[in-house]
Amino acid sequence: MEYYQAVFIGILQGITEWLPISSSGQVMLSLINFIKISPEDAYSYSLILHLGTLMALLFKFRYDLGKIMFKLLLFRWDEEEKFLFYSTLFTGLIGLPLYKGFKSIVSSFNPEAVNGIIGIALILTGIMLKKSQEAPLERFEKGLKKEKDEVTIVDAIIAGIAQGVAVIPGISRSGMTIGSLLLLGIKQEKAVRLSFLMAAPAIIGALFLELPEASRTSEPLSLPLTSILSAFIVSLLMLELMMKLAKRLNFSRFCIFFGFIALIASLVGVLT
Repeated sequence: MEYYQAVFIGILQGITEWLPISSSGQVMLSLINFIKISPEDAYSYSLILHLGTLMALLFKFRYDLGKIMFKLLLFRWDEEEKFLFYSTLFTGLIGLPLYKGFKSIVSSFNPEAVNGIIGIALILTGIMLKKSQEAPLERFEKGLKKEKDEVTIVDAIIAGIAQGVAVIPGISRSGMTIGSLLLLGIKQEKAVRLSFLMAAPAIIGALFLELPEASRTSEPLSLPLTSILSAFIVSLLMLELMMKLAKRLNFSRFCIFFGFIALIASLVGVLT
């Protein structure tokens, strides 16, 4: 990988992390198909890049996360503290086995197979997003309560499971968590906020698993650091803009479109 490619991948991560279109899926597709990196290395690299967006997330929500951490340590758990505890617990219970399973088999996959997996996952994410967008309208038309004021432990468990499943590239973490909370009747603004907050412990856990392996690579350390720095800078600059765009654009169509593109690329690769 060249340095300009490392910068491009970091920019891609910094933008797509905040959109429900799977940053790991988009990064892996770029690494495999354009930079010609093996699927196993591409998966590891896509996880390492989350260090840049994590730093941006911690910076933006530094006061909120600081207060939550303080309350957690003092066992003064209110709504958000309970939500983060149970969602993180079930993210680990679901995500860790999936991470280890995908990590163990991805090395035996060829690029075409990985393209196909990511394509299917993107399509599933798109369907989830479309359903979550339609759900509030359906509840309103049926005369049911449109939105809930508070999240419950059950809501936290479901959101945690959704986040755990998102370790599979192509399944959007933010798409799955925001989508599941919307389906449960959580207000959109609150769903977005909770999704971003619960990302911090999940990303820290993924980095804890992946950084030891990344340190043993023969690739110059300056390359991933360049990508991480690029992801951090772009995340800080683009986070607010991306959140505004997310309210206007239909990302379910984006996921389904690129999912089919990835599937077609997979079939072409197999046939040729």
